[in-house]
Amino acid sequence: MKTHSTFPIHPLLLAVIVAAGLFTALGTAYAVSRNAAKGEVMGRVEVDGTQLGGLSREEAINEVLSIEDRYLTRPAVFTVGGADVTIDPPEAGLDLDEEAIVDNAMKVGREGNAAFQFLWWLGHIFDSADVELIGSTAPEALSDLFDEWDATVIGRPASPGAIVLNGDAPHPVYPTPGTGVDREASAEIIERRLLSAAAAPTGLPTSPIAPTLTDADIDDALHEAEQLLSGPITLLYDGKEAVFTPAQLREAFLSQTIDEGVPRIVNSFDPEVVNRHINPIRAEYEAPPVDARFVVSGDSITIERGDRGTRIDQAETAEALAQAGRAGDRVGSLPLVKDADPDVTAEHLESLGIKHLVSSFTTYHSCCKSRVVNIQNMADTIDGHIVIAGEEFSINDFVGPRTGKKGYLPAGTIVSGELTNTVGGGVSQFATTFYNAVFWAGLEDVDHKPHSYYFIRYPEGIEATVNWRAPDLVFRNNTDHAVMIDTQHTGTSITVRLFGDNDGRILKGEQSNGRTHLTVVDEGGPDALHVEAVVSDRFAFRDPGAPRLKASPDITDPEERVETQSERTGWSVTVTRYVRRGGTQLVEKRKWTVRYRPRFAVYEVHPCLADDAAPDCVLPSTTTTAPPAPPAPPTPTQPKTTTTTQPDTTAATQPATTTTQPTTTTTTQPKTTTTSQPQTTAATQPATTTTTQPGAAGAGGG
Repeated sequence: MKTHSTFPIHPLLLAVIVAAGLFTALGTAYAVSRNAAKGEVMGRVEVDGTQLGGLSREEAINEVLSIEDRYLTRPAVFTVGGADVTIDPPEAGLDLDEEAIVDNAMKVGREGNAAFQFLWWLGHIFDSADVELIGSTAPEALSDLFDEWDATVIGRPASPGAIVLNGDAPHPVYPTPGTGVDREASAEIIERRLLSAAAAPTGLPTSPIAPTLTDADIDDALHEAEQLLSGPITLLYDGKEAVFTPAQLREAFLSQTIDEGVPRIVNSFDPEVVNRHINPIRAEYEAPPVDARFVVSGDSITIERGDRGTRIDQAETAEALAQAGRAGDRVGSLPLVKDADPDVTAEHLESLGIKHLVSSFTTYHSCCKSRVVNIQNMADTIDGHIVIAGEEFSINDFVGPRTGKKGYLPAGTIVSGELTNTVGGGVSQFATTFYNAVFWAGLEDVDHKPHSYYFIRYPEGIEATVNWRAPDLVFRNNTDHAVMIDTQHTGTSITVRLFGDNDGRILKGEQSNGRTHLTVVDEGGPDALHVEAVVSDRFAFRDPGAPRLKASPDITDPEERVETQSERTGWSVTVTRYVRRGGTQLVEKRKWTVRYRPRFAVYEVHPCLADDAAPDCVLPSTTTTAPPAPPAPPTPTQPKTTTTTQPDTTAATQPATTTTQPTTTTTTQPKTTTTSQPQTTAATQPATTTTTQPGAAGAGGG
């Protein structure tokens, strides 16, 4: 009988073998996991409770955009001076930085050396890593809110002191302290609160506001004001007298409290009011100069020369009155300028280098709606403005708030994802038209934001929206010549034309019937900038969220609902713009992603079925009937094939990703590029639903 010898394994060796096997298994699992996660968020990474692990970058961005949608529709309550105030996040300009958030998510588990990355993976096999939200608010928007709260909520504004006219005499208003929102601290608290899930009201600090002027400063200013208004003032010229009566001086009197820099009160006379009192005597003294001006006729621009003249300068006259009023005899000289140049000379206009039409773009709209009034109002405000070389132009800075006093009317605007009437709605159609003129002229895009929803009347991806104060549309004139903005409108269209110097190259475009049409009227010379744009196929489709149910006092039947906003799928496209000098030398390549949000449906329903219905709301029937399920969102179609049409009308079919642009082949004949836009597919509504579509609008005014 044979016996076999056995060799017992030392426990330490066994432990080493087991550990080595476990380490090998973990290492293999780690390698497989890392390889599978290439181009994806690693492991278990969450943002605001939403799992991003295993998602591609674009998928992760879409998830963050869904998070932003939730945050934008969640008002926040704050306490100011013992009173509650509510902020809608869009009102504060809340904007999540989805790119930065996903950048941080992609870094998780990939930072440090290999050993550190392995240990991180090992520690997060069953545990999640949280990535913070990154976002910002708009300082200008918060400043407006703080001003409103100081005046209407706290109601204890500081008075810096002033001189006011009460009847025929000036009177002092002495400085008094006040209380206002601590702006710097409150801005940080609001931004932090809007980026958190907190629900309870958050207190905002206030701080005392001390006046910068003293009672003695006010007394000195009062003495000067009394002296300025103590009697008539006479201005002399060539033996003639121009006498300003005490009543005229009181009407023109202007006292301004300056609290920036060196605090002071400045007493003076208003040049505009002084000018009105000069008008009756102008014929005795002057032959006013005539300004030179640009004259646009069709697509041509010329300079009409001005004339010299003799004129009374209103600003200098106002200053002469103030100087004479401080003097003992109250007599001064009337500032008359002989052989005066006009304010705008032909030489100045020639130096701007505006030679020809560079680009124009037209979009179309239905006639006779409130939004059309707003579009035309904004166009008329900007018409004729000249942007000098190197200067930036901002629509918001130039136009200012859209108010009823300026002639703006309530019209459709996207607010928190819903189409709502606000004063000035609809002006985003002007913004898109303006943006396309800038885009195809090759000018520098400083700041623009596409609509949150896509509208077929705009070129997909190449469009912009504006609102007061944000978003804005800003471009820089990065050429060596000035650019003049010329606007034209009809009852159904708006056109923006840019005149400047692009070495003779002229491009015209329009968006009509869901298609972008671009025509190169003149190829221009060797230094002309040629613009090419490539818009990708749609990708990263996103389904809309749950519909919103809003109470309607007119609906008494629980089975009835009225659709006021239809569902629509969201998607993304990338836009790449190439700018080439002479059509060959690349001077700019810029690529960005435009993400159109999915649009949820909105239904008006019985008040007891609304999202904000009271828990004790009783339906007219004992049986509670939920509203019918919303229809499936329409499936968006891909952009159609781009067709380039030569002057002989022979069509050449381009691939779907081919540009929405003019051809850049040098030729003396005009070329036309036609870009088709996708058609909107209508969803079939259930029989129990009444559809009431609002007028289309973009974020900040459609």
